Amino acid sequence: MSSRGDDEKTAMTTTPTTTQFPSSSSSELPGVVGGGGSGALVVNRRRQEGNPVLKYVRNVRYEWGDIGPDFECGPTFGVVYLSFKYHKQHPEYVYTRINGKAENRYRNKVLLGYCNMEEPRHVLRELNMICFREAWTLVVVYTVEEAAEYIELFKTTQKKEITVKKKAIDDGGDSSMSDERRRNRETAIGFLTAARSITKTDADRLLYHFGTLQEISTASETAISACPGVGPIKAKNLHSFLHTIVSANDQ
Repeated sequence: MSSRGDDEKTAMTTTPTTTQFPSSSSSELPGVVGGGGSGALVVNRRRQEGNPVLKYVRNVRYEWGDIGPDFECGPTFGVVYLSFKYHKQHPEYVYTRINGKAENRYRNKVLLGYCNMEEPRHVLRELNMICFREAWTLVVVYTVEEAAEYIELFKTTQKKEITVKKKAIDDGGDSSMSDERRRNRETAIGFLTAARSITKTDADRLLYHFGTLQEISTASETAISACPGVGPIKAKNLHSFLHTIVSANDQ
């Protein structure tokens, strides 16, 4: 098995893109960093150069880095990427990754599984058990575009979490304010999930993306659809739900 995971990338697509890696903030190719300090998404060049997922990472800036996981979304957030087909062919590979010392130094550890099989049940069950035993989180996607959306979401979520923590420190760590924000957030999530097909995960994404419930309620259907992981159908349902509430209140 190649150390760079070339077989895995071949298993994902018959026409992998290996020459262009667009950055959301620059037309230049990604730079090379040691990992962690630049504020950009850090990508493991040795393992991920040529991965077609990178073609769809457009909303966050990324750089190459010498890191243990495949993607470093922040100082405490590491992601290992694995296609189901590759796991079927090389079942030992996942153990070498999630048991690696460099991969396990992160507080948040995600195995991002790309389901590219017609019958994934056995692989899904196996990966779920492995992640449960090793204290990793399994996230399953069904397209490379969806994989890129999750990577972007992990990065933006991590960035906002750091900002919130810094503000709490600057405010003197007021626990009552933190409790109030938490209650307000839970209320907002409960309100959003009342809309058809909107899950708690969707509500979390929307709040991170827009910042407040008011911003979501005034956003256009197109803007809601642009939120990573939401898509046009859920955006239409939520937009209709929000405007039904507004219309009822105006009567």
